[in-house]
Amino acid sequence: MVSTSVRTKTGNALLLLFSYAVLTFENSLACIWLAYVTVVTFFGAKYVVRHRLPLFATLMLAVLPLAVFKYYGFACAILTDIGLPCSSHSLVVPIGISFFTLQSIGYIIDVYRGKMQPESSLLDHSLFLGFFPQIVAGPINRYSKLMPQIKGNRVFNSQQSVEGLRMLLWGLFLKVVIADRLLLYVDNTVEHLAAADGSTLLFMALFYSFQIYSDFAGYSLMAIGTAKILGFDLTDNFRRPYLSISVTDFWHRWHISLSSWLRDYVYISLGGNRCSRWRHYANIVLTFLVSGLWHGANYTFLVWGLLHGIFQCIEKAAGLNNKVACGKLLKALRIVVTFIIITLLWVVFRMPTLADVCTVFGRIATITNFHLVMPEKYVLLLLSIALLKDAVDEYRPQYDLFHHRSRWLRWAAYVFVGMSIILFGVFDSGQFIYAKF
Repeated sequence: MVSTSVRTKTGNALLLLFSYAVLTFENSLACIWLAYVTVVTFFGAKYVVRHRLPLFATLMLAVLPLAVFKYYGFACAILTDIGLPCSSHSLVVPIGISFFTLQSIGYIIDVYRGKMQPESSLLDHSLFLGFFPQIVAGPINRYSKLMPQIKGNRVFNSQQSVEGLRMLLWGLFLKVVIADRLLLYVDNTVEHLAAADGSTLLFMALFYSFQIYSDFAGYSLMAIGTAKILGFDLTDNFRRPYLSISVTDFWHRWHISLSSWLRDYVYISLGGNRCSRWRHYANIVLTFLVSGLWHGANYTFLVWGLLHGIFQCIEKAAGLNNKVACGKLLKALRIVVTFIIITLLWVVFRMPTLADVCTVFGRIATITNFHLVMPEKYVLLLLSIALLKDAVDEYRPQYDLFHHRSRWLRWAAYVFVGMSIILFGVFDSGQFIYAKF
């Protein structure tokens, strides 16, 4: 009889080999740097407990590949802008490097803080950072959540696997039917920005909001669903963010694994709210500047992060960040206003340059001949169904057809979503948006 321990180690070894094979297929260079970060943080963790010098050394070595591949060109651009010479080279950012680097940093800091002991198994540590569902675009998982599952005895659970398949199905629908259909319109508008009028750009901003949500939430659902089938429970990443009543609430619902990571390892490290009011506001702004820089090496991402931080400071000053009880009408108004703010900020996020951002906002603000600009009607219908599902999940979860008591209704929903994927899905649009970050 093979012991449970041997079965677990064998299963982990096979999962690790498959994970590296998947990553090699996507980007062989990423495997090298994933292995590098894995080795650095595995051995570095043994020396960082309550010792700052080894902590800083390990963090610097772990962040080095990300800094070179993602930020060297941007640093050169800044130096050139201020009149200093710098030789810039075009570097291809290894896929997933932003995600596995953050996950490794969180582990090292937790060990330093004494929240856990350094990992003793290089195999398990390698799987913690390299587990294939999370590697491309998260979720960013914590050691305390994922490692017990890696070391535990995983058995097939039919109920958990069925839930994973549901998440895979809905995630694929969001990605290939909604996100990739809207991508065709959004990218075409951005590529022909000079010829686009204010109405076209207004609808482009609206559709990009839904595109990026469907793209990233779709990937997260597929990653979490795949992990469930394999017996793992990954961190939730989205909770209907476009039903937020404030920008602060939005960040409790959008990319939850990143926002909680920023809270625990940046915001709290800066002092959090245990300081004066203005220092507290500065900590919020600095945290979201880091968020912007993590998303991309461009002035637009820095401005995007800065504005998110400023809006949250305004909400805190006005007392709008608290989820106080309010009437349905007021709540609906706050949801609409928050969605408008988030949509306008997505324009800053999407445009290649700040000059393009100014162009878009200028034309939207000076619309003289408003007209509807729509993609295919069936895209709007399917988008409406996706938004309706979010509303049902938020306010009437008992009516969710994927989990309805009636088997006939459940299977009708599965067949409808599956047929929509086959008939309307776009399967040649390239990688997920957040895989680029």
